Amino acid sequence: MIPAPIPENEEERIRWLDELGILDTVEEQAYDDLALLASHICGTPIALVSLVDRDRQWFKSHLGLATRETPREYAFCSHAILDNEVLVVEDSDRDERFHDNPLVTGKPYVKFYAGTPLILRDNIRLGTLCVIDNKARQITPEQKQALKALARQVVGQMELGLRVKELQRLDRAKDEFVAMVSHELRTPLTSINGALSLLHHNALGQLDPSMSKMVEIAHRNAERLLCIANDILDLAKIEAGRLKLNPQPTDLVALTEHAIELNRVYCAQCNCHLEMKCTGLKGPVIVSGDGQRLLQVLSNLISNAAKFTHEGDSVEIFLATDETTARVSITDHGPGIPPEQRHQLFQRFTQTGANGNRKLPGTGLGLVICKELVEMHQGAIGFESLPGEHTTFYFSLPLINHIRGV
Repeated sequence: MIPAPIPENEEERIRWLDELGILDTVEEQAYDDLALLASHICGTPIALVSLVDRDRQWFKSHLGLATRETPREYAFCSHAILDNEVLVVEDSDRDERFHDNPLVTGKPYVKFYAGTPLILRDNIRLGTLCVIDNKARQITPEQKQALKALARQVVGQMELGLRVKELQRLDRAKDEFVAMVSHELRTPLTSINGALSLLHHNALGQLDPSMSKMVEIAHRNAERLLCIANDILDLAKIEAGRLKLNPQPTDLVALTEHAIELNRVYCAQCNCHLEMKCTGLKGPVIVSGDGQRLLQVLSNLISNAAKFTHEGDSVEIFLATDETTARVSITDHGPGIPPEQRHQLFQRFTQTGANGNRKLPGTGLGLVICKELVEMHQGAIGFESLPGEHTTFYFSLPLINHIRGV
């Protein structure tokens, strides 16, 4: 037996194998299908997607072979990765490299072997797509070409995996960057907003009308920037799985009333008023939830409804229960949502409706955050809209006796 020499680019080759993260992973249908095609085309009982590791060859797909790996020194594939062409061994008994190889003299009794290298970028040969028989035979030129074509498909699967990993890395980097920037923005904005609030409410003395107007504009825009920073930071935490809830028994009636009080001034700015209606409630409605996050959901939905309600009209908040769930509905009396825009409602940075009805601008993140927070509470959120009349956003939460796993 003559072991294969180590490729000149071995260090780089192993680095790419590690980068792929494919070694010792579970079987995948895409690779198994390609091995099956190779076996059918070449008429062999065994077909492998083999990766040559530091001291072993490991099989991502192993049609007709029970084992998942063998020592590298025995591997026919160690010879195949030394060249870009198909390595064909028609009869291993007549080849001095393999005649006394343990894989020839023992199971799986390799007599015929044809392996085409899996060539990644920069001529990195990671392993092979190979076919094996336990009797000597030949391979046709057409079968060689087919084997090469299937090997390119195997490499395509690997490159797809690399692209997915890169996108995941970029997505994590984006989330970390957004969280960092949002945090760094929020701290000075909070200070600026606090100082402007003191000036706006004449805490440091009466301002003349022109100065008061400028401070009011600055204060309003500082609040908007702080809202944007908070929304982006919340969404980044949610998407990164870093937003933690603190669930406790919470009275949804009291929480809804609190949200209404917090939003009365905002609704007054939008020239509309709030009405709360309860259906058949005889006491507290207890859910297991993070009060601050549920208050955030309620405030988002109420303020959103206020922006679109016609001036002088009302925003109606309904609270009802059945045997297992509580449901809060917030109805605006506005232009409604055009059917062609409804699929955008829970997409990031998307706002719908006529521009003329946006009395106060938003971030386009509120509904996305609401959906995520409600679903984190094992709830559901949705909407109904009648163009030209009203839109109702609603969310439901399990009552505390029916919670599972919160």
